[in-house]
Amino acid sequence: MIPVLVAALLAAASPTDTVYTVDGGRIVGTVLEESPTSGVTIQTPDGSVRRIDRAQVSRIEFSDGTVSTPRPAPAPAPAPEAAPAARPPAAEGPVDGIFFAAGGRVRGTVIEESARSGVKVRLLDGSIHTYAPDEIARIEYADGTVSNPHPSQSRAPEAAAAPRSQSTEPPLDVVYFLGGGRVRGTVIEENPKTGVKVRLLDGSVHTYSRDELVRIEYADGTVSKRKTPAPPPIPMLPPQPAAAQPPMLPPPHHEKPQLVPFYLTLGVGATFFGGNAEAGVPMSHLFEPQAHLSSEIGLRFTPAFALGVYGDVGGADPSSSLRDQCRTQGIDCVGATGRFGVLIRHTWDPLESTAKWISLGTGWEVGGVTVDHRDGRSSDLFTYSGREYVRFGAGVDFRSNQVIGLGLYGSIAVGEYDQYKDPSATIPLDRRTHTTGQVGLRLTLFP
Repeated sequence: MIPVLVAALLAAASPTDTVYTVDGGRIVGTVLEESPTSGVTIQTPDGSVRRIDRAQVSRIEFSDGTVSTPRPAPAPAPAPEAAPAARPPAAEGPVDGIFFAAGGRVRGTVIEESARSGVKVRLLDGSIHTYAPDEIARIEYADGTVSNPHPSQSRAPEAAAAPRSQSTEPPLDVVYFLGGGRVRGTVIEENPKTGVKVRLLDGSVHTYSRDELVRIEYADGTVSKRKTPAPPPIPMLPPQPAAAQPPMLPPPHHEKPQLVPFYLTLGVGATFFGGNAEAGVPMSHLFEPQAHLSSEIGLRFTPAFALGVYGDVGGADPSSSLRDQCRTQGIDCVGATGRFGVLIRHTWDPLESTAKWISLGTGWEVGGVTVDHRDGRSSDLFTYSGREYVRFGAGVDFRSNQVIGLGLYGSIAVGEYDQYKDPSATIPLDRRTHTTGQVGLRLTLFP
């Protein structure tokens, strides 16, 4: 009977927490820890400590008026262990509330809050636990301040806690970190060179660099802040007379000016034919694709525009049908073509190391088959002549210096043969259009 009376007197003397279980029961005492993983630990008025699995708890009504409804743990909880032996409760000072991001809370005295090493708490039963920063939603300190290590993970604020009793522990110093967090204890040494040495509530001694701290609030009410050296004063110079501004020089440029106003090109490439030489005679029945030599000489009116003349000659075996006829007669035959005319040329960025250009020209052309006799003589088997109405060319030149350049070129031309000539007669033709295409590599003097 006496223990029951003692328990009733203790319950009436101090505020208590009430844990309601899912089977309809309740347990009255002081909740030491509400953890999302290890469950709820409560110390009953008789001094014993019980641990209840989270899945067995319906709700918790704390003495400060707040209510917590634990959520089931993500993984099945192990079988409940025997309650640890009761340890004498620690003398309560300021009680801080640490709320977990996954639900639940733990109450005690925060010894250290650091973004690097986590949150170290001395619980009401005297044990010391350390929690990782990402486990904590917020910390409600006994002095009324609130710390949110991870604001994005914070839960909605719960009902405000009732005012706590004044601390019975000796006054403490509070050291605040630059990146957030704090540590409480007794500052043993604050040295600008060696840092700040603090004895924590658990008796351990830590040293922090001054660069890590933003301020120290001492128990006597003074505050020490990190000092930054003041910038040196700017010396005042006597006014100087205004100096004449130097002339603005043009920015340096990598253009290479042309040495002379004319240019000369020598090229080598391949020629291809299409269309008809005359009515009923395709160009492919007369000529195979040929190798050619080309040349162009021009005069520049500006660095970009030039007027010039062009010429090229090509040669190769005639078509297979003509070769067979020549072999039957015991002679060697060679197909040859030539073109010459005038053109205008426009060049983009003519003074740069890489210059692109196009040209447009017109002129005359010839083509035929030559016979090489065995006695060393040669004669024309037949010759076509006519006009090259339009020639369109394009290419790019690479100027290695102001004297020599190397480039690629191509052209397409449209023309007609208007006359056929052989050793016996000259015959005007019923004109038919044909095309001539060329590609090659060329060397340019004074590009």
